[in-house]
Amino acid sequence: MKKDIVFESKENGGLLDVVRNELCSVPKGKLKSYLVHGLISVDGTETTRFDFPVRPGQTVKIALTQKSAAKSPLKVLYEDNFLLAVNKPAGLLTVATDTEKEKTAVRVLRDSGITPLYVVHRLDRDTSGVLLFAKSSELRDKLQSSWDDGIKREYLAVCEGVFEKKKGRCDTLLDETRTHLVFSSKSGRGKRAITNYEVIGENGSYSLLRVLIETGRKNQIRVHLSELGHPVVGDKKYGAHGSPLKRLGLHASLLELNHPMTGERLVINSPADKEFRLPQQ
Repeated sequence: MKKDIVFESKENGGLLDVVRNELCSVPKGKLKSYLVHGLISVDGTETTRFDFPVRPGQTVKIALTQKSAAKSPLKVLYEDNFLLAVNKPAGLLTVATDTEKEKTAVRVLRDSGITPLYVVHRLDRDTSGVLLFAKSSELRDKLQSSWDDGIKREYLAVCEGVFEKKKGRCDTLLDETRTHLVFSSKSGRGKRAITNYEVIGENGSYSLLRVLIETGRKNQIRVHLSELGHPVVGDKKYGAHGSPLKRLGLHASLLELNHPMTGERLVINSPADKEFRLPQQ
């Protein structure tokens, strides 16, 4: 992220006009966004008013530096004034469901005082790793509307068996049964899902994969790997025979995207826990 922008006003005028005149190379829309999100202050007073009066000699500051969510009960991977990324543990829902409304990532964070907070995407309950939130509904909507464009999402997966093809690509239409079981449709119905995988470790009984998805469909990785004959360990829903890790063997290890405010490339990593490894044979 960029450093804070600080300058001394040379004129009388409304805040937006003063900032525009000083930072003529910054697009007007971006400066308005800074104001709307309360990131501009005058002599230490934060304001969202475009016409806030500014006098010569006053200090104007645009706060862009990264800050820390010290109160977060979940490990913070990245935070600034616009976004928060945490490491979601396996077993924790992202958002509430009909059967579970209390124990969710968003509820845990909000209850710890981290607000406002808006869910950008979801991870399955039993998948761990990078989970991204926006700090305004406008940024959430902006990210969600272009979520599959220019986003890189990488996972680690521990699967049953040894892959004959050490690298491959699955490109199918995913549909869902009435009992919420996702499958690759042969009828032309469903939503396109693309999963790329590469074997990075194996021991004769299990394989460790690096998985890169080009779409974010429900249960996408789990379905594709199961249909290849190598279900993710611990995934009884899609055919796994056992749970040697005592959890689902799927971890969201990397999220890479263009920052919605600065346009800079943002890379967020989440190393897997020591327990996430190839099981002993």
